[in-house]
Amino acid sequence: MSKKHSEHEVVVTYKKRRGRPTGLNPLISWQIVLDGDHVGSSTTLNGVSSVLYDMGYKTWAFRRVPDKKGRPKFKATVIRFDKDKEL
Repeated sequence: MSKKHSEHEVVVTYKKRRGRPTGLNPLISWQIVLDGDHVGSSTTLNGVSSVLYDMGYKTWAFRRVPDKKGRPKFKATVIRFDKDKEL
C-alpha cells in the first residue's frame, strides 16, 4: 500500500464578530476557507492549524497576503495523504 498526497489551497481571513466579548470568547475570529468552501473558524492562528490537522491536513507555512482594505489575510498550501490510492 503506497501513499499519495493531494495539495489544497487554504485562505484564512481575519473577521470581527458582532456583539460583546463573553469570557474567553473574543471579538475576532479567523475564517478558514479550503478550496473555496468555508470549513470553520478559530480565535487564533495556531487554532487554524489545529482545525486543519484534525481534518487530516498537514499545513505548510502561511503566506501573509493583506486584502484590499489592509486587513490580515493568509494563504497556505496543505497536503492530505490518501492511504488507499496507488501511485
